[in-house]
Amino acid sequence: MSETDDLDRQAPVEANEADAAEQRAALDEVADGPVAAPLPDEANEADAAEQRLEVPVDEDDYDR
Repeated sequence: MSETDDLDRQAPVEANEADAAEQRAALDEVADGPVAAPLPDEANEADAAEQRLEVPVDEDDYDR
């Protein structure tokens, strides 16, 4: 079973409508990301690829 198999399934009655809608929504990650600028000729391709990776914020590790 994949994550998209149950998109048409009804949410439980006690589910918050906003949460249920978010969980049913199809993800379109390609359109949400920023468009990468072209690489300069002298740029190292491996360095540029690594710099384009997005690091997720882990709220548990964030010291306030």
